[in-house]
Amino acid sequence: MVQIIARCWSDPAFKAKLQADPVATLQSLGIDIPAGVQLRILADTEHEQHLVIPCPPAGLSDTQLEAIAGGWRVSQEVVDAVTQANVKRAGDSAVQLPNLIYRMPFTWRL
Repeated sequence: MVQIIARCWSDPAFKAKLQADPVATLQSLGIDIPAGVQLRILADTEHEQHLVIPCPPAGLSDTQLEAIAGGWRVSQEVVDAVTQANVKRAGDSAVQLPNLIYRMPFTWRL
């Protein structure tokens, strides 16, 4: 994903193509997009930033989710569940998906 972001920054034609048809553009790069998944490409600007809230991993109880959201120490069980939620099954082997979180180029002020 880092390479795709960097390419968007350096290649306006690629960025336009990605925004116009993200699924086909990513598939042309060899990235598998499951059927039925919709992608929305958002571009941050100096005055508009986006915060993406991913869907919660399947299999976590309300108590486990509260522990994560509340900043409490996370048990190994929760770590394992979150890790498993970020693993894509490919046949009989598990392939780790890339970490899509990156450091934002600004500081949040609350």
